[in-house]
Amino acid sequence: MDNNEDKKYTSDEELTNLALSRGIFFHTSEIFSDNISGFWEYGPVGFRIFNNLLTQWRKLVNSMNGVEISGSVVLPKKVLQASGHEDNFFDMEIACIKCGSVYRVDKLLEEKENSRSFEGLSEGEYLNYIKEYGIKCAKCGGELGEIKKFGTMFPLKIGEDVQGYLRPEACQSIFLDFKRVFDTSGRKFPLVIAQVGKAFRNEISPRNNLIRQREFYQNDIEIFFVEDNFELKEDYTVQIYDKEKNNTMNVNISAALSDGTIKNKVTAYALSKIYGFLLSIGFDKDVIRFRKLYEDKAFYAEESFDLEIKKGDSWVELVACNHRGIHDLSSYEKYGAKGMNIDSNIPKVFELSMGTDRLFYLLLLVSMKKDSERRWLSLDSKISPFKYAIFPLVSKDGVDSKASEIFENSVYRDDILYSDSGSIGKRYRKAEEIGVRLAFTVDYESLENETVTIRESDSMKQFRISINYIDIITKEFESNSFDQLKNKYEYH
Repeated sequence: MDNNEDKKYTSDEELTNLALSRGIFFHTSEIFSDNISGFWEYGPVGFRIFNNLLTQWRKLVNSMNGVEISGSVVLPKKVLQASGHEDNFFDMEIACIKCGSVYRVDKLLEEKENSRSFEGLSEGEYLNYIKEYGIKCAKCGGELGEIKKFGTMFPLKIGEDVQGYLRPEACQSIFLDFKRVFDTSGRKFPLVIAQVGKAFRNEISPRNNLIRQREFYQNDIEIFFVEDNFELKEDYTVQIYDKEKNNTMNVNISAALSDGTIKNKVTAYALSKIYGFLLSIGFDKDVIRFRKLYEDKAFYAEESFDLEIKKGDSWVELVACNHRGIHDLSSYEKYGAKGMNIDSNIPKVFELSMGTDRLFYLLLLVSMKKDSERRWLSLDSKISPFKYAIFPLVSKDGVDSKASEIFENSVYRDDILYSDSGSIGKRYRKAEEIGVRLAFTVDYESLENETVTIRESDSMKQFRISINYIDIITKEFESNSFDQLKNKYEYH
């Protein structure tokens, strides 16, 4: 078999089938036929991958000298009034005149022309595009009617008579807690505050699996600063798409800052940090780009880029990179919040807001491989749900006992996949499908000379090593190739 036959792109259907078969992710309430769309669950394997992603993200936060909080998902109405969400957080919907099916207009248009964004257009502009593309109802082929605003926040009643909302963006908790964190953390500006948490949006027509949900995770980093004197320590060559200039350029971040493509030093600093993070967890540079936003940027933003990941022939937003200026804290102050002014200055804010579920899904999508014989997830060892697998070749004659002994004595005991059921070939396949890169097989020879076979999932190469090297090799595999490990540790 030639591994060069691997598919370059995995479809949503292929990944979903794999995820369902291995309990990685699946629909909420899937045992009922009339379950609600836009809600998903993580299974045991998926949640291990999810947590490993967050562990690496927290390393990014630490590299920025940041602190982490956890805020409430329920917010009083006044907070969302002050932030501007109550007036501005809506989508444009259009319904079929014949069957009543409802669609989100901008996403409907993006399905026809996926090379651009249709956010923020007027009702008239939307209708013109609907006519230009000849778009009909996807379910019955009927004509589409008027365009209406659809509020996307989930309202709820708190107690007897207090109006609140489920937060539409997790970052609001960071802005609300900023003053308390500043006063108690002993930090100076710039102050970096991060959070992982749930947000809720009443999407008109959620689709694309974990890409668009009604309940989802966000991991946000907010940089509070007074002076824009940030240093660019990692100068990557990145892909920037500029719709206004109608071009895509490969340029150093420092050069983009010098020529004005990037206007602020804090923007350059933040873009370099998030780009380096994505490279470190397994995204290839060819699938990452920054899209410079103009009229389609958020209503509060002074400068915006969307970090996008290539998905087939289209690009999907993963991280909103927004220079929010003093919008949030000054808006709170206007509505009566106290203490937003620090030493006669209201701090500015730069935001990196990432869809955590999107991160998870897109990483699996670009990591899934398939050839004529098998399918597997080629995950970085830092992200893999298990550090390695241990397989006794047979469950008798002391082979299984030796495998159990290795398992019990390993420093990675809590991160090992142990399996002794089924053929060894099927066990290899199951481990590969969930992204376990290394497998150690214990056999009769192991009882004679204290060696095992190590196998790597991507190449399916294998060699024998001393049992004493299992944990050492596992650690070194994070920064060394399998061939390098073979040259160093193969048993002769």
